[in-house]
Amino acid sequence: MKPRLGTVILLVSMVCGTASARTGVIDIADYKGRYDTQDMTPFVYTLLESIPADKPVKLVFPEGTYHFRPEFAAGKYHCITNHDNGYRHFAFPLTGRRNIEIDGGGSEFIFHGRIIPFLIEDSHGVTLRNFTVDWEVPFTLEAKVTTADAETQRVEIEIPDEFGHAVENGKLIMRAEGWEERIPGENIVFDPRTMATAYRSDDYYIPKPDNFDIRVTPTAPGRYELHTRFVRALPPVGTILTFKGVFTQNRHSPAIHATASSGVLVEDVTIHHCGGMGLIAEKADNVTVRRLQVVLRKGSPRMITTTADATHFCNCRGTVLIEECVFENMLDDATNVHGSYVRVTGITAPDQVIARINHPQQAGYEFAGKGDEIDVVDAETLLAKHTLRVKKSERINAHYIRLTFTAPVEGRLTVGDGLENMSWYPELIFRNNVVRNNRARSILVSTPRKVVVEGNTFSSMMSAILFEGDMDHWYESGAVRDVTIRNNRFLDGTYGGADFPTIFINPHQKKEVPGHPYERNITIEGNLFRTFNEQLLRAKSVGGLIFRDNTIELSEKYKPYNDDRHPQLAAGRHQKQPLQEAGENQHRPEITVSETVSENRRPCKGDACCFSVPADQRESDSPPLPGAKRFRTTS
Repeated sequence: MKPRLGTVILLVSMVCGTASARTGVIDIADYKGRYDTQDMTPFVYTLLESIPADKPVKLVFPEGTYHFRPEFAAGKYHCITNHDNGYRHFAFPLTGRRNIEIDGGGSEFIFHGRIIPFLIEDSHGVTLRNFTVDWEVPFTLEAKVTTADAETQRVEIEIPDEFGHAVENGKLIMRAEGWEERIPGENIVFDPRTMATAYRSDDYYIPKPDNFDIRVTPTAPGRYELHTRFVRALPPVGTILTFKGVFTQNRHSPAIHATASSGVLVEDVTIHHCGGMGLIAEKADNVTVRRLQVVLRKGSPRMITTTADATHFCNCRGTVLIEECVFENMLDDATNVHGSYVRVTGITAPDQVIARINHPQQAGYEFAGKGDEIDVVDAETLLAKHTLRVKKSERINAHYIRLTFTAPVEGRLTVGDGLENMSWYPELIFRNNVVRNNRARSILVSTPRKVVVEGNTFSSMMSAILFEGDMDHWYESGAVRDVTIRNNRFLDGTYGGADFPTIFINPHQKKEVPGHPYERNITIEGNLFRTFNEQLLRAKSVGGLIFRDNTIELSEKYKPYNDDRHPQLAAGRHQKQPLQEAGENQHRPEITVSETVSENRRPCKGDACCFSVPADQRESDSPPLPGAKRFRTTS
């Protein structure tokens, strides 16, 4: 039973009377009988309100199952980068806190409707640990394909009761617990045999505008004939067709939002589902994510965990450490670490400009503050031209900001240039994690600080690692300068059907400048690439690229996209060098080096040969799969 308003008022006096007398550890078990496990939201809110914001405290929950609902939750209009802004409710509003820990004691926190479980805002020393996050009803719709007749183009689906939906005037809509999505929108097909996005899932996509108007005819309870168009082929019988709503409306309930905070630790937390990203951090300083499990619940029929990235870091600094985690079945990446470009739209004083936030989901974003170092970026080449320092930053509205600098801007920038905040980039350590079965990539890396990616296992439908910067769509900045990718396992990724390599270095420059690459100093060594596909590495506009001492296996897990199975290390076009197979001389991989990449190659010294990777006949360290072809690269 949900508490009424009178219950909330009563809780204020009951909670305050106990919490004010205690210090250090607050055991929720001491309040037994004073809260309703079917809606803990009012109790948690009043408890937090009773604790001074600067008082170090640890809240410990006795192991159990606790439900949280939005009706009596704290709320406000809230901006979240890479999400949809709006009036949001929060179960644990941790605002202005200093040294607070939430220990769930192994509990399950079950959420209902549109609510953000944890807000960490303007806080320092926040620890979240030992609990599971899930939703009673997910924000997705998952339908089993029961009929797929290519000749008649007839498709029939079955939707389990767990997924809230309705049919109105022949249109399929998503609806549950106080929310609805009238446009099924973005969609993808999963394969229950692999528990992953389906092989060549891109073939089964319902494109725009068709996915805005999904028509169905009921044929039996929970079963419908589907009237729509798929881009290339009908999804196979037995696969799961999933929807998550329309872009700019379906990212409303991330599990954890950390903003303008420092010293954040998320440890031993499990996220089975949320309506957005598992953890989204912006303008956060030093964030550690350890043993975060973004995974399906055992025994659940669901195919989807988070409806966006498992983790995401925008303009953070210090160190972002992600280790010993498992990320699976997300509808986007395991992590994306990047900055943001804004575009100069006007020069209003000798030392002042107006800039626009162009990213479609960054309205209201705090781009810069006093003292920040700003690079002026050429919009065509994405290369820095000058550096300025911020004297004052003013928000005009959600899309425009006014920046005043400590020096005149004349001769340093023009209207149309990009601005990049160099003061807000983190070092990244991504180690000993597992990424599997998700839509999109494994990780995106865009930071000029030191990056180490080691000891991980990657298997995603697109590229495992993507380096990218652009000023034409996502406006994500952060050309890399020091990246080490070592001792990882890349297992049969890029199976979604599109032409993606396992590692993709792909800055979106409209014009490249000879001798001035966008990305620099990427070392890829000691990794295992097990692949059915031919594309291993594709790169452009990069200097100091090293690929050495890696093992390549050809597997039989999926049918190759092309009959000519030559794993390639393709850095643009032109110069091709064959790799020798460690065994029979068949299916010889190729390495392709473009002039752009090779311009900055260093001479070979011992084992340190930049990018040139003739192979040898050595046996690799571990046995290949039965029937697999194995290669070993070395300098």
